[in-house]
Amino acid sequence: MKICEQSICTGCGVCALRCPKNCITMTEKGNLGHTYPQIDEKKCINCGRCKSVCPSINEKGFYKPSSVYAGWSKNANDYYTSTSGGAASVFSQYVINKGGIVYGCAVLPNLEVKHIRIDNIEDVKLLKGSKYVQSSIVETLPLIEKDINKGRLAMFIGTPCQCAAVKSLFKRMPTNLILIDLICHGVPSLKFLKKHVSKNAPNLNIDNISFRMGNEYCLTITSQNNIVYQQSLFHPRYKDLYLNSFYDGFSLRDSCYSCQYAQSKRISDITIGDFWGLGKMESCEGMAPHPNGCSLIMPLTSKGNDLLKQVEPLMYIYHRNVLEAINGNEKLRRPTIKTQRIRLYRKLLNYLYVPHFYYIFMIDKVLKLLIVNLKRKCLK
Repeated sequence: MKICEQSICTGCGVCALRCPKNCITMTEKGNLGHTYPQIDEKKCINCGRCKSVCPSINEKGFYKPSSVYAGWSKNANDYYTSTSGGAASVFSQYVINKGGIVYGCAVLPNLEVKHIRIDNIEDVKLLKGSKYVQSSIVETLPLIEKDINKGRLAMFIGTPCQCAAVKSLFKRMPTNLILIDLICHGVPSLKFLKKHVSKNAPNLNIDNISFRMGNEYCLTITSQNNIVYQQSLFHPRYKDLYLNSFYDGFSLRDSCYSCQYAQSKRISDITIGDFWGLGKMESCEGMAPHPNGCSLIMPLTSKGNDLLKQVEPLMYIYHRNVLEAINGNEKLRRPTIKTQRIRLYRKLLNYLYVPHFYYIFMIDKVLKLLIVNLKRKCLK
């Protein structure tokens, strides 16, 4: 028995949560190490509950955006310690100050990346920063359900497929639940990240890992509060295996290439992300300075619009054209395309994992960059 096709499974784990016989476990598969449900056929009673809650095969409702905003935190410390303008941090602080609970992704000791539950302002910092890896929400789902059923205000921040998983917990969307989805490029597995870390920072106790430095893609690994590895995506290009395979779409989950959520219609109350393309359709004249980036904020429901109004005193917020946001961000139009290069790489990877195997497929791009740089030098 299978719940859905592996090619569309997002690995959310709702099926395992709902199984009355606990016969479903989330198991790593393949060299890339993405997790999928594994069913113990001996325990399975074919009740169908796993299929009834699977967000990959059940419609959960999409909302069309009617407005979009550029925004960032007015608090300088909050702004510079966040990515994409700090909208998620501002929303989180507001919900906690209202006595609510926030669920978001954190990097924990031993390089575990998972969603956690926080209920105090001090812990908001644990959720800050982009994480270019798939986080686990399996342990979080029952906690969300418990908080909502108790009448607590709760906010969940995650990828669109994770938001869809949370929605699948309830027959009707609870009034005390706020869903914030992130504009997602796709997700590599935690196993793939751990392999990369073990190669570049072997035999070390890793304190933290970050994937951004301001507006720049930069992988930074720290041990005992010291930087032990740091590499930017573009300076020079193709130096870091993990960032490049993520950015170019080689290491993503299978479902990411056919993601039903990579479109302008969204699944949650608010969509947030980097406001790429800001100023391409309309002038940014009159905006306050935002040297560390800017959040794209797309409210989709009355609940989302109300939340944005409540935090207005805490943020610089500017109304923008919806098309400016969509045109500036590919993942608001379509998912990552699985090219022939990516298909070949993933097929061969099933038979042999070589750390630098990825670079074989980047030779043409590296040569192109060298030629471009050479031409620039010749023209000087």
